[in-house]
Amino acid sequence: MSGTNAGTSALSVPGTGIAAAAPLRRWPARRVHLLSRTVILSLVALSFTGLLIVPATWWAWTLDVLLRSWLAFIGTVMAHEGVHGLLGRTRRTNDLWGRLALLPVLVPFTNFRGTHLRHHRHTNEPGKDPDLFLDTPHKWQLPLRAVAMPHQWFFWLRRRGGLPPGHARDLFMNYLAIAACYLPVAILVGPWRLATGVLPVCVLVSLVLWIPFAHLTHEGYSTGDPAARSHNWFGRLAYWFSFGLSMHREHHLRPHLAWIELHQLVERDPERRRIPRRDIWPEAPPQAV
Repeated sequence: MSGTNAGTSALSVPGTGIAAAAPLRRWPARRVHLLSRTVILSLVALSFTGLLIVPATWWAWTLDVLLRSWLAFIGTVMAHEGVHGLLGRTRRTNDLWGRLALLPVLVPFTNFRGTHLRHHRHTNEPGKDPDLFLDTPHKWQLPLRAVAMPHQWFFWLRRRGGLPPGHARDLFMNYLAIAACYLPVAILVGPWRLATGVLPVCVLVSLVLWIPFAHLTHEGYSTGDPAARSHNWFGRLAYWFSFGLSMHREHHLRPHLAWIELHQLVERDPERRRIPRRDIWPEAPPQAV
């Protein structure tokens, strides 16, 4: 795809089921790939550079963990782009960049690739949606499940028809590559710095990724109309913080759109609240003018 393509998309009015036609600007594929790959290279470089710097005070350590957690969180968003084939033209290219993007959180891309498209095909359907692991009546379990989420996919796949051919080998090689990347860091700064620098990041990323942008974006876990199975977060703040992951409903309806293209579909909170919230209405929303 070359040049700028213009299309037409339906912009939904929250809670009304009414759609309004609006022009939707598409980015050239090469430009999307270049932007996302630049983001991946930048966040991985900053994440590993941060590990090589040992904070001397508690506030420096806190800032270090928070910054690298956000970078690692964006890495998971970029890996998500790879699952949908938005980091390159071939599966091998998307796998390569997806694996690289997940290095800061020590999560193998293999399991994510094997389950996420099933989440799209069977959103909120019991027994078929691998992400339904987060739907628990016991709220105290939610943080624990969020941390375990990327690792339970392996067992979910094994319980439902077995692992795809070559999956176990690919997973082993993926973990081996992760270990090879972190071994030099452990040698340079010591295992204590590595542990205290990586483990809090992994926990924070899991909590931020899976609770606000997976559990809450499917609250109610509807199995009705596709537009009602997931929710967006209003506003540009949520969009830029999450690099488009806040546009969860729009992503489910238009998975071919890259994260940067979803910016056109961001809606302002009609009630203009300062704290970001989802487009879930406890009662009928105000009528669109």
